[in-house]
Amino acid sequence: MGQIQQSGVIVRPLSRGSLNDLTDREAQTLMLIASGLSNKQIGRELDISDGTVKVYVRNMLRKFNLNSRLELASWVYQNLNGETGSVSLEISEVPGRISSALELLDELPGLIYRGLNDREWYMEYVSAGCLQLTGYPAGYLTSRRNSGYGSLILDEYGDYVWYCVQCALLKQEAYRLNYKIRCADGSVKEVWEKGVGIYSSSGEILGVEGAIFEV
Repeated sequence: MGQIQQSGVIVRPLSRGSLNDLTDREAQTLMLIASGLSNKQIGRELDISDGTVKVYVRNMLRKFNLNSRLELASWVYQNLNGETGSVSLEISEVPGRISSALELLDELPGLIYRGLNDREWYMEYVSAGCLQLTGYPAGYLTSRRNSGYGSLILDEYGDYVWYCVQCALLKQEAYRLNYKIRCADGSVKEVWEKGVGIYSSSGEILGVEGAIFEV
């Protein structure tokens, strides 16, 4: 499968074949993942077991050549909107009407992101929930003319966030953080973040992605 170089990070475009290979249940599961539901919640929605959901997730990761559920959710949004510059998709081609996941992703109260692994935390993709959480529109954090997400983190938490993320990435584990940010109006919010690394086939760290919510 081909790769695209974007802002220093290699991304893998979805193929039409992969989308067409989805079963109806896999497509429904993908939509619910993109809307932020856990495996247990998806199981309740579809009246199936957690184990069956895990099987569907593994199948989709293999078909899409991805590494995590968060990558899967990000790719739904980015590819259906054509933001990555990868293959253009017709919404009618996606089984189970996955297009509705786009609106669901933007309606989440938190910030869903994909970005670079650097001290500034430059973002390549940020969901619309960024505005509600930080007071800044999504475009503020994805424009190199402005500072990265790191500029919002209070100084006393900067080293803590960097160290915890790097330790987790080296172990290829998820990271979970609690810290405070300064919003556009000057107010301070405590946030909770969970994220994972994006890796190449050789294990090189290509970036990070995750979700941030107000505590």
